[in-house]
Parts: sequence; C-alpha cells; structure tokens
Amino acid sequence: MYDYTPFQWLLVFYVYCVLGWMFESTVVSVQQRRPVNRGFLRGPMLPIYGFGAVLLLHVALPLDGHPVAMFFAGMIVATAFEYVVGVIMESLFKVRYWDYSEHRFQFQGRICLQSSLAWGALSVILPYFIHKPVEDLLEHLSPFMTALIGCVVSVYFVTDVVSSVKTALGIAKLLEEVDKMRAEADALREQLTAQAEKTRQQLTQAAQEMRAQSAAAVEERRQRIMAASEERRLQLHLALREADSRITERVERMRCTSKWMLRGNPSLRSGRYQEAVEELRRRLKRG
Repeated sequence: MYDYTPFQWLLVFYVYCVLGWMFESTVVSVQQRRPVNRGFLRGPMLPIYGFGAVLLLHVALPLDGHPVAMFFAGMIVATAFEYVVGVIMESLFKVRYWDYSEHRFQFQGRICLQSSLAWGALSVILPYFIHKPVEDLLEHLSPFMTALIGCVVSVYFVTDVVSSVKTALGIAKLLEEVDKMRAEADALREQLTAQAEKTRQQLTQAAQEMRAQSAAAVEERRQRIMAASEERRLQLHLALREADSRITERVERMRCTSKWMLRGNPSLRSGRYQEAVEELRRRLKRG
C-alpha cells in the first residue's frame, strides 16, 4: 500500500477529481459540439473520479503483479460504488446525473458493461502508469505545502459542494412544481378536445331533432350552441395560456446555477419527472 499521509491522500483525491472533470468535459463537449462544464459541481472537479481513483488504488495495490485479478477486483468494486452513488443521488435529488439506459447490457440506467470494463481497465492502468506523475508530485511537496494546499482546496471544495447541493435540491423542487403545472396544462388541453367533440355532437343532435322546423329556427339553435361552445373554448384557452405563462415565469426565475447544472449534464434523467426535465430543456433552449 502507498505510505501516504491523510493530506497526501486528500491531494490524490483532488487531482483525480480534476483529471476526471477534464476527461468528461472533453468527451461531452465533443459529443454536444459545444463547451460543457461537466459534472455536479460548479468548479472543475468530478468527485466520483476522485473517490473512484482512491478506491481503485486501495484495491489494486494489494494485487500488484496480478493484473487479471486487479482488473476484475477494480471492476466489481468500482461498479458497485457507481451504483450506490447513483441510487443515493437519485433518492436525494430526484434525477440521475448520468444515465446508461441507452447502452447495451445496462442495469437500471445506473451501471452498464461498458462503464464496468472501463473501471476494470483503469484499475490496471492507474497504478502502473497514470499515478506515477501524481506520486512524483507528492514526493516533491513538503509536508507543510501538502497540508496548506489540502486545506485551501478543501475549503473551496466544501463551499462548492454545499452550493451545488442547494442548487440540486432547488432543481428537484422545481421539477415537482413544473410537473404539477404541466399536469394542469394537459388537463386543460384534454378539456379543449372534449369541448370540441361535445360541440360536434350537440350540432349533430340539434340537426336531427329540428329537421321538421324552419331553417331560421335551426340556424338560431346552431348559433346558440356555437356561442356557448366558443365561450367555453375561450375560457379554456385563457386558462391554458395562464398555465403556460406560469411555467415560463418559473423557468425565468431559475437561478443561473440551476440553468448551468441542467446544461452541464445533458445525460441527466428523471424516472418520475422526465417530462418536466424535457420541458425545462425546451424552454431554456428557446430562451
């Protein structure tokens, strides 16, 4: 095992948080064809990579010299870690910040074979190649500088985590609100459709009942039916416009951090509020 002090392990964690952010942001930016600040935090860090790297180093080192065992041990441990983190984050924030539903050989959208194989490969590559420069950096830092850098970065990291958690909880609340507003708007649209069908049936029935009456009487009743229908249709349209305006107003009141988090996580999904997620994305894109 590496004979690191707690502050050295802390720097290892932060280094891989940054390296993971660089990797993910580059890949997603290429896929989206625009710059994407990937991740849950506002700063250039992806904690899952930091935790994953520290975890893999602890798993891989006792198996040094046995790359096959390192591969499978790292794959199993890291996949379990990714799954647990995914479950916890979704239970807290109502969304998945990564989603593998479109991948083959996936489970609940939280883990997939492709990701697991990547974790396994990383558990072999990490201690033999990637970690060497990081270890050299740690050896050249004095204990005082290691502790100082660790404390300064930790203050920044904790501040970013607290702010991002508040933002994520705000998004969860926003999704609930938008979902209710969408349900109201959908109900109004259904009423509009039903009103059109009701008017058609009333006109048909009136035409059948008044065949023996004069054309003027038939027209008068038709006009009454149409007037009543138009009044109801106008009421529904106004209510629908108001419901749509409430959604627009709520989206406009979104904090910049919330907009950033949605745009920075294009794979974000929600099992319960996916339609609300798509609604927010459409309106943010229009805006």
